[in-house]
Amino acid sequence: MDTGLGFSSKTQVSNGWTVYLTRNSDVDVSLSNRVAYAESRHADLFVSLHFNSGASNGDLAGLETYCLTPTGMPSNLVRGYEDDPRETHPNNLFDEQNMQLASRLHRSLLQTTGAMDRGVRRARFMAVLRGQHRPAVLIEGGYLSNLGEARKIDSPEYRQALAEGVARALEDVDR
Repeated sequence: MDTGLGFSSKTQVSNGWTVYLTRNSDVDVSLSNRVAYAESRHADLFVSLHFNSGASNGDLAGLETYCLTPTGMPSNLVRGYEDDPRETHPNNLFDEQNMQLASRLHRSLLQTTGAMDRGVRRARFMAVLRGQHRPAVLIEGGYLSNLGEARKIDSPEYRQALAEGVARALEDVDR
């Protein structure tokens, strides 16, 4: 089905969750369209799965999980953006749920994938998290710039382990 936002939706039901994918192929979907898509589907929560890049540093490896930085706290990662602890975004209404969801997902993904732990982090600059009106988390499932991890990410088994880790983490989440 065409969503009018530049991508097609694919709905799946898993463990009682209805899952809406922003895409099922390697096409670019803007961050603002991803947020709008979640809004148009009245999503209960938002999980964004990405793969990282260390640019010229091929040694970086591991899994990291992000949630929006709570108002009044410093971010763990700023990437050159000004980090004003007074800044508030719509998703800050879910600060407690964001951190709980990020921790739960991160722990489950580490268990199912065996990936190196790069931690749960807070960032204020990530547009895909800021604009959400629901609990939201961004997962970096490994580094494409690391040849070993790139091979692992390319394997259907690893991607399945990521999917299973997400599903297990959401089994007991209240909606």
